[in-house]
Amino acid sequence: MKECQLCKTCYSDSVATCPKDGMPTAHTIAGEPVLEGKYHLECRLGQGGMGVVYKARHAYLKTQLAIKIILPDLVGNDPQLVTRFRQEALAAAAIRHQNVVAVTDYGVIEGKIPFLVMEYVEGESLHDLLAREKVLTPEKALELMTAICSGVGAAHHQGIVHRDLKPLNIMICSGKPSLSQAVKILDFGLAKIKSGELLGSFIQAQTTGLMGSPYYMAPEQWADDEPDSRSDVYSLGVMLYQMLAGDVPFKGSSIPAIMKKHISDPAPGFASLGVRIAPEIEAAVLHTLAKDKDKRTASVDDMIAELKEAIYPSSIGIHTTSGQSLPVAPIEILTNPPGARVYVDNVAVGESQADGSITLSGIQTGNHRLRISKAGFDDWFGEVYCDGSPQKLVAELQNSSDAIPRPPAPTVAFSGGISPDTPQKFSSTQDTGGEMQKTALQNITTGEQNISVASQPARKGFGSPLIWGAAAVFLLFIFGAAGLGGAYFLGLFGGRTPEVNKATASPSPTPKTEESTVSLVDRKSVV
Repeated sequence: MKECQLCKTCYSDSVATCPKDGMPTAHTIAGEPVLEGKYHLECRLGQGGMGVVYKARHAYLKTQLAIKIILPDLVGNDPQLVTRFRQEALAAAAIRHQNVVAVTDYGVIEGKIPFLVMEYVEGESLHDLLAREKVLTPEKALELMTAICSGVGAAHHQGIVHRDLKPLNIMICSGKPSLSQAVKILDFGLAKIKSGELLGSFIQAQTTGLMGSPYYMAPEQWADDEPDSRSDVYSLGVMLYQMLAGDVPFKGSSIPAIMKKHISDPAPGFASLGVRIAPEIEAAVLHTLAKDKDKRTASVDDMIAELKEAIYPSSIGIHTTSGQSLPVAPIEILTNPPGARVYVDNVAVGESQADGSITLSGIQTGNHRLRISKAGFDDWFGEVYCDGSPQKLVAELQNSSDAIPRPPAPTVAFSGGISPDTPQKFSSTQDTGGEMQKTALQNITTGEQNISVASQPARKGFGSPLIWGAAAVFLLFIFGAAGLGGAYFLGLFGGRTPEVNKATASPSPTPKTEESTVSLVDRKSVV
């Protein structure tokens, strides 16, 4: 097989010049660009440390695939390379998870060069994403890491430790509706497989020694200790640190210098890098980077749970400065749309769930200001007075692109003098003079409360200024035409003397008089 040196398109050995760009072709793999009679190699996609990846098409199913082939020059020089390659196929095929690239076949070219067949994905690596965006928001980092940990967790449940997790091995596919579906984990070539049932006799042939990428290797990997799932947690922690800080925590001019920092140096605080981040988030990240794996975050599930709690705390206690022991109360909030950020006294306290609900616990007595925000919508503002009783609120956010003007959201206040045994009803109405009036009614009881927000159109005026202006122009035209006609009959514009016009008889009988006939004489004859 030959390849174009410019466009990397694959051709048979008989093609000396690429018909697309006229560049000469070079020999790469023995034989035709068709593997096992069904996989047609189309072009080279990329090359890694031990293999090259081609875009291919199934001869019968017409589906696009990616085929990874060991570099021919390396097959004879590295006896463990084929072992690692087969191990990658075995591990990836066993996981079967939406966030892990699926391996569908394995074969050998002419009995010498192994290849594996994978699903074809288009997009960019996490490495490219971080190179472009530098620093991610905690929310986006959580969304990405949740998908990555989901795939890694599936591998851990199969007894597989990846051992080489890094941004280059994370693909973000294009054309997917969400990040949870877009993330794909690649390259299980260094995976440590612990399942004897999965490997059989092949378990003894696994690679040993120092394996991984220096910036992302756990301390136990540097010491050549037995890795486990917590080693992957450490690598994920380095990636999370990089997402939030813009760089990896441990760098050096040489591999030994990097190794020393991973083994003995604490990770730099975010403040030392000029990054402002919540202490709870920083603590969750640093927990994944503990040197002792027994003190490290125990699993990928725990890692996501801690990070999610740090970014979106499930409850918040707001304390007054009086020093008195005051009653606390939960506030149940329902947002439309869901997934909105909730702020209490300008402090982010969480995000509403898929159904729009969020519960704030431990809110102490006093006035508190609420703000609910979501991208693409105008912020919702409100004030709440807490007196120790449970409360419920509904927040309807208006799409910021709507053409119809909208009054600001109603402010709902709860009087501190409300008797706990007496249901009360409050209403807050705003009239901005626009096209909409919004009325919020809230029923408050000591038990369950309900809030309903209803919208009704404002009363329309009799007419707009534009309509009145058009009517005035029309009337002026009519009166002008009538005036010209009258002037013509009066002889103001010359012409013949008008004939005598006789008055029309009245419907009711009236006596005939001499004045029933009126003569109009030309003004010139009068003179």
